Amino acid sequence: MAVKSWLKRSALLFLPLSLLSGCSPYHSSPGPQVKPLSEDEEVRISREFRREAKKILKVVRHPEIERYVDGVGRRLLSAIGPQPFDYRFFIVENSQLNAFAVPGGTIYIHTGLLERIGSTDDLAGVLGHEIIHIKSRHAARLSGPDPINLLALLGVFLGAGGPGAQAAGVVAQALAVTRMLSYSRQMEQEADTLGVKLMVEAGYDPRAALNFFKIVERERLLNPVDLPPYLMTHPLTQERIARVEGAIRSFSPSRSASDYPDPVKRIQTILRLQRDGAEDATTEQERLLSQEPQKAGLLHLLSLAYHAKGKWPQAREGYEKTRALDPKSPGIDRDLGRLYTQIGEFALAHAALERSLSAEPREALNYLSLGELLEKESNFQAAAGAYLQAHSLAPLWAEPPQRLGIVYGKMKRLGDAYYYLGRSQLLQDEDEKAIADLERALKTFDATSPRGQMIREEIEAIKARLR
Repeated sequence: MAVKSWLKRSALLFLPLSLLSGCSPYHSSPGPQVKPLSEDEEVRISREFRREAKKILKVVRHPEIERYVDGVGRRLLSAIGPQPFDYRFFIVENSQLNAFAVPGGTIYIHTGLLERIGSTDDLAGVLGHEIIHIKSRHAARLSGPDPINLLALLGVFLGAGGPGAQAAGVVAQALAVTRMLSYSRQMEQEADTLGVKLMVEAGYDPRAALNFFKIVERERLLNPVDLPPYLMTHPLTQERIARVEGAIRSFSPSRSASDYPDPVKRIQTILRLQRDGAEDATTEQERLLSQEPQKAGLLHLLSLAYHAKGKWPQAREGYEKTRALDPKSPGIDRDLGRLYTQIGEFALAHAALERSLSAEPREALNYLSLGELLEKESNFQAAAGAYLQAHSLAPLWAEPPQRLGIVYGKMKRLGDAYYYLGRSQLLQDEDEKAIADLERALKTFDATSPRGQMIREEIEAIKARLR
């Protein structure tokens, strides 16, 4: 059933809003008890929340940023085994330090948080905490939500600007101070403790959980009037810090240093390029490199800025010098492959992407870049194979099926083209558009064939969700 109105769905939709950051610090008013949510209901809420939230939130659509956050989340999830939910990770363009989870497997990370973290381990700490909230089904364990409180939270999490959102933020902050419950603290304790354990099992440094606390506290001190939204739903207390310290000691992490540099600075540079444009980023990177001219990491980031600005000769020179200084600089061979593709140096592009695939054979981005190269060479069949490989490695990522739809269109395989375009729309929660594309695909196949029957069943399943 599609969402008609936030208010009409209070019984199901307001409950997750009270738990957007994993747990609610708010007291629920006395009244009739609400039956705990089933797993299917949580999945439906998650999907419907995404559909509504995308009307308000500006979701970042950049392949590398998407894959970075998703990769950290998938690595954490691999440590806990099969789950009833398809976890989805989204990056929201918002300068606030915040992250929140919706019941049913959806997690949002603000760009403001990504820009403030000091390492990928910091991000793993945040995602691990939110994953535990979802895995433990904390939303389903609460009942009797107070709609007034939840409307305030709607303003905090979804309405980042405007007088209404500011008023809602004031109300929610006051409620956060005066109406905390012990069971909410218990849920936080569970997420803190099991989140640390999850970090250890996934090979991340759990001490980063404490590092992130320092980031949050620094933000609070720098902006005492504007409380970070993350603190509203994850109050930072000495008790909580001591608990996390104890969990770190009890799980005895024995993490060996990685052979590869942390890509977090690269991701932060890409975010800045997205937000401020290449000119500002180029000026800043040139200034930093002038202080340490032989530092491969700084040269690489400057080259990224040149590449974004269309200064391909400077980008090429910088990339090639970076690789000579540090062949393991994050993404260097993929960057070279993409640049060589753009300037028509196809042999060099193949060599660079082969090195990238050898280093990261399960990274979907590498196959996406290879597909772009093959497509530019007009080798559409091979390009489709590369995009299919990317799709199999990242089945919940909308980019590979979109590329498949385009390349199959170039091959005049319209049934496959519409099918994969429909799959991409479905992954973007555009159900009506997905149905339209899948129905176009169905017209090109024999409806009684196995392929035709499969597509028909997919269409019916989507329609059933919308009823």
